[in-house]
Amino acid sequence: MRNKTMTRKTDTSRKILTVIMTLLVASMLTACGSSNTSGNTSASGNSTSSESGKIDYTTEENKADVYVTPAVENGEIAIDADTLTSDPIYVNYDSNGTNIQLIAVKASDGTTRLSLNTCQVCNPSPRAYFKEQDGKLVCQNCGNTFTMDSVGETSGGCNPTYIDYKNIDGKLTVSTADLDTYADRFTSWGGPVK
Repeated sequence: MRNKTMTRKTDTSRKILTVIMTLLVASMLTACGSSNTSGNTSASGNSTSSESGKIDYTTEENKADVYVTPAVENGEIAIDADTLTSDPIYVNYDSNGTNIQLIAVKASDGTTRLSLNTCQVCNPSPRAYFKEQDGKLVCQNCGNTFTMDSVGETSGGCNPTYIDYKNIDGKLTVSTADLDTYADRFTSWGGPVK
C-alpha cells in the first residue's frame, strides 16, 4: 500500500514539475517578442506571418541597402565616419569562413555608432538580424524595432549586440581579434550578405 501511495505522489510531482517547466520555457521563448526597452517600439503593421511562423517585413521605401567589406589593416577594419548617415550601412567581415556583420550608422545626435548585426536575445536563430524599415531597425526574428540611437549603446535585452569600437580620426575601427570572438554567434546566422 505504501508503494502505491509513493508512486501516486511521485507521478503527481512529475506532472506539476512538467507543467512548471513548460510554462517557464514558454515564457523564456516569448520574452524577446514582449520586451520593450528604451528606444524600442513594437513592430508596426507592416509585417505578415507566413504559415511557417516566420515574420516577413516589407519596407515602405525601396531604398537600396548598402553593404561594404572593408579591408583588414593592422588587425582592424575601419569605416569612414564621414560616409555614415541615419541609414544603416551593413559591414561584412570574414572570420575564417564565417561572415560577421556589423551595423554602422549616424545617430540622431550626430554621433557615429557600430554594433554587431545580431539580436542579443534571439541569437542563435538564423533570423536574429536587423533590417532597416521606416528609419528604424527591425529584428527579423521577433519583430521588435529600435531607433538608430540604440546601435552601439544599448546592451542587454533584445538589442543589436554591442562590440567595442573606437572612433579615431574620423574612422570607426574594430579589432578583428575581437570580431573573431563573436564568430560562434554567426554560424547559424541567416542575414543578407551582399
